[in-house]
Amino acid sequence: MQQIIILILCAIGIAITSYIAIAHALKKKVICPVNSKSCNVVLDSKYSRTFGVKNEIIGLVYYIAVLYIIFTNQSGSILLVTKLISILASAVSIILIGIQTRVLNNYCSWCITTAIINVFISTLIITL
Repeated sequence: MQQIIILILCAIGIAITSYIAIAHALKKKVICPVNSKSCNVVLDSKYSRTFGVKNEIIGLVYYIAVLYIIFTNQSGSILLVTKLISILASAVSIILIGIQTRVLNNYCSWCITTAIINVFISTLIITL
């Protein structure tokens, strides 16, 4: 059951991060369910990159990797690394929400959604 929930969460994460990545590649503004202007302020800020890579690309790779590792029944050190990366993804997501609220004073509903997804994924993966 946990694997099915992880699959659903990763699919949603892939959809969101793909949409943002495609919008940026096409030089289009991202349309968010709540306050698109605020969303683009966040997505175009200096905090939207980690080591020069757009956060949505990192997220997309993360969701695909989690799916691969979970559904190829990896175990041992690979699963342990996945658990650690999932905890890191959750921590970074929470930090980025803090930046949205305390530094940027703008909110990205897509970003908040992926942060919630990341926390759920890490919670589920830890128990595997």
